[in-house]
Amino acid sequence: MGQLDVAVLSAVFIVAAILGDAVNYAVGSKLGQAAVSRGMVSKDHIARTEKFYAKYGGKTVVLARFVPIVRTFAPFVAGIGSMPYGKFAAYNVGGALLWTFLFVGAGFFFGNLPFVRHNFTLVVLGIVAVSVLPVAYELWAAAKEARAEKEAGGGAAAGGSPA
Repeated sequence: MGQLDVAVLSAVFIVAAILGDAVNYAVGSKLGQAAVSRGMVSKDHIARTEKFYAKYGGKTVVLARFVPIVRTFAPFVAGIGSMPYGKFAAYNVGGALLWTFLFVGAGFFFGNLPFVRHNFTLVVLGIVAVSVLPVAYELWAAAKEARAEKEAGGGAAAGGSPA
């Protein structure tokens, strides 16, 4: 609609994204171990994020911006000690640039399509539905893994010798 300057909007988003993750990293660095040991942060969420770090390495900071639950914990866990700050900062800036240009650019492009302008409510509902898909998939995968572990454990106990 031409009411927002795309360059100004992009600059604000980039600065906010960089500062947000940098502050989260700093909090993790200063308070992380105490928060985990006192139960203020779920060990399960930390374990999932560390597993993600182990699989993807430094790219986690970039990829985390695109995964709803992981994005909250990735910079915090990096601050706890999983990643040196210099490496974190490079991925933080790169991820902020990628995320901002991708989504502001997509918003600018799609927002100017007549279909989107005339069906904005449906488009917003579609975006919300798509953004929930990664969380739904992770919950489904975790439940499937838990069932498989339970069946494997139950099968081993059932196959033991009679008492």
